[in-house]
Amino acid sequence: REVGGAVRGGGPVRLPRAVLTGEPPSEVCLETDGRRRPHRLSCLGVTTAGLGAGVTIADAVVMATTMVEPPAAETAKGTTNPKQTPGEAAASQPAHLTTNGHHGQQQPAPPIVCPGHVRPLAEVAFSGDTLDGVFLISACLDAQPMLRDGATGDWIGTFAGHKGAVWSAKLCKEARLAATGSGDFSAKLWDALTGQCLSTLQHGHVVKSVDFSDDRRFVATGGHEGVVRVWDCEADAAGGPTVVLGDQPKAANGSGSASKPPAVNKVLWLAPDLVGNDHTLAAGYGDGRVAIWDVRDPKKRVTTLKPPDGDDHKGPVMDLDVTNVYGVGVLTVASGASVKFWRVDASSNHWGEETAREAGPMLSPVHFREEGGAALSPDGSRVVLGGGRHGGSRQGALGVEKGATRVGDVGSDLTVFVMDFASGAVLDERKGHCGPVRCVRFHPSGGTVATGSEDGTIRLWDVSASSAAAAPTTTTSTVHSSSEATTTTTT
Repeated sequence: REVGGAVRGGGPVRLPRAVLTGEPPSEVCLETDGRRRPHRLSCLGVTTAGLGAGVTIADAVVMATTMVEPPAAETAKGTTNPKQTPGEAAASQPAHLTTNGHHGQQQPAPPIVCPGHVRPLAEVAFSGDTLDGVFLISACLDAQPMLRDGATGDWIGTFAGHKGAVWSAKLCKEARLAATGSGDFSAKLWDALTGQCLSTLQHGHVVKSVDFSDDRRFVATGGHEGVVRVWDCEADAAGGPTVVLGDQPKAANGSGSASKPPAVNKVLWLAPDLVGNDHTLAAGYGDGRVAIWDVRDPKKRVTTLKPPDGDDHKGPVMDLDVTNVYGVGVLTVASGASVKFWRVDASSNHWGEETAREAGPMLSPVHFREEGGAALSPDGSRVVLGGGRHGGSRQGALGVEKGATRVGDVGSDLTVFVMDFASGAVLDERKGHCGPVRCVRFHPSGGTVATGSEDGTIRLWDVSASSAAAAPTTTTSTVHSSSEATTTTTT
């Protein structure tokens, strides 16, 4: 059953023994747990020409198969008979074949696996909903950012040109322009339709994050230099940034700051419909702070959002995202071992009030000290996150670091967690990645989540039923504003 399920999931499965039982390549008999299970071949990853029936093929790789007829004994135990009607098949399923322990619920659909990268993923990001659909862009340490169909995961193209690891990749809202930031001390602007590089923006150090303004006229960059630069996409961007936000490091001529500022790990433009203007920018720093800037006045911050006291909340900002939940903006910050939610308001008087979630920061089953990310669903009911294992050792997947006070379950860093926004309870756990989860993002529809991992793959998960799967009763999740609460009810 495990082999059959994995094969239907779309991934290659290496079989220890495969015996041809018919005229090749029509049928194959898979031996698992000592039982012979006949399957019909769709694709066999070895040459079968000239082989007769009964020939054993070692280490055959089957990409997709269809079971011909299960043994009668297994049908009696509850395995679906292909000749049954859907109603009869559902009635024959035993109670233990459920998801999350709830009777009658089906196993979640396997994710769409998007291969192509050969190094760890650094960032995934969706475009807005365009006339041609939604698109997905990925940044990877293999220096090959890729563009995909946001619904199917199908590869569209690769932006080739960087000479170092690509840490960030974003699309403008209409998916016409793309921007990437790299370890080769540059950011690049691309025509997302043709793949042509439009401009190279030189920096003095690694570029860790890029983002477009809502009208795609400006692109912001940040990195190890500790400053945020704003570039005009309609002018000659290669000529230099329009605005520099933050204290610049001391230059050879003695100008600038004497101390090295913390790195800028994430930059994010805040949409005009949330803040009432098109010139507000958020930046997440290596010391855990989130600075809100008005790009018209580079010498003055609007405010600085600081993490609460406690070891669980301290650490560099590893992810920064904003969600419009029925008109209430929520800034999601992943750092330390928790996720913080700040309310975004057009009035600067309300900045810094952590009222987006009544219970305050959400403690996470994984940490964000070196990797990972979090995203809030468009309806504000769920949080999807992934990161490092608590207490995990760099010496090995099963090791525990010296002096660890909290140790997570083995494999927790390979798991995508779906959390309830209001209660912080785990609604669902999705497993499939073979390396730690580094980045997550919701599709604009809210029904799909894209995750990127150190295993070099992107996976698209259907999480539309996750809340119902773990919470069969009606639950209420609330995103708080200053004067009233916006309530979302899911059943």
